[in-house]
Amino acid sequence: MSTALVHRPTEYSALSSQRAIQTPPAEWIADRLLEARATRDRYGARVLDCLLDRALGLTEGDAP
Repeated sequence: MSTALVHRPTEYSALSSQRAIQTPPAEWIADRLLEARATRDRYGARVLDCLLDRALGLTEGDAP
């Protein structure tokens, strides 16, 4: 077994490389939500509903 040191990035370096995900416009999300409901896509509708809440600022807490 080797005793060589493994170089790992620091926490700051790892976190700084992450970019914030931009939320699409609320109108676009609402259109896709209507399409998902029309095609009875329950999973897609649920995801888009949560995304729309985030886009409109209706969520509680610190959601990314």
